[in-house]
Amino acid sequence: MKRRLLLAAGALALVAVLLAGSRLVRRLSFFEVRRIELVGGHYLTPTAVARALAIPSGTSIFEDKAPLEARVLGMAGVREARIARRIPGTLRVTIREAEAVALTERNGRLVLLDARGRALPFDPTSPAADLPLADPDPVVAGVLERVRETDPDLFAGIDRGRRVRQDVVLEIGGGRVFFRADATDEEIRDLVLIRDLLTRERKSWRELDARFSSRVIVRGGDA
Repeated sequence: MKRRLLLAAGALALVAVLLAGSRLVRRLSFFEVRRIELVGGHYLTPTAVARALAIPSGTSIFEDKAPLEARVLGMAGVREARIARRIPGTLRVTIREAEAVALTERNGRLVLLDARGRALPFDPTSPAADLPLADPDPVVAGVLERVRETDPDLFAGIDRGRRVRQDVVLEIGGGRVFFRADATDEEIRDLVLIRDLLTRERKSWRELDARFSSRVIVRGGDA
């Protein structure tokens, strides 16, 4: 029993020392925040993130990270944020921005759209966004997102996306591609296979229609 009491007292003493030490560390100027590193930013800049953090001068990197992460998450267009410490005076901020799938025109200027057809607050010219034009429509944006995830090469060739009744039409070069609003990855891959086959056989086409189960209809050209 005596030994257990001594061990408990020792553990409490160690905790007290560690707590006192952490308070002492936070007061050392050696560990003051002097630099903000940004990881994962495509549109947001380190300057913009540092401004949102609003860290007072003399703040230690060992201060609670939760309020700082909440400030970054509060930035428009940020979906995830976490902060790590790098001794002696750096905070590394890792973020995941909402991904843009298209551009649309609003009030005479181009605006980025996410996969739900919602406008994003990012500047599409910094960096320049190589994205198709599209209506601000969640159905169109959703199909564009699935095409990008399934076949980036097909996505890169899209000039414009729009809704025609309940379906989506993608303009690619001089042709058009048709998908249902709920187009699957398999249907997208099937269409790509047909397009590639026509290319290898040097056959032109005007429309590729993947709205029908297990088949792709080719229209126009010499296919």
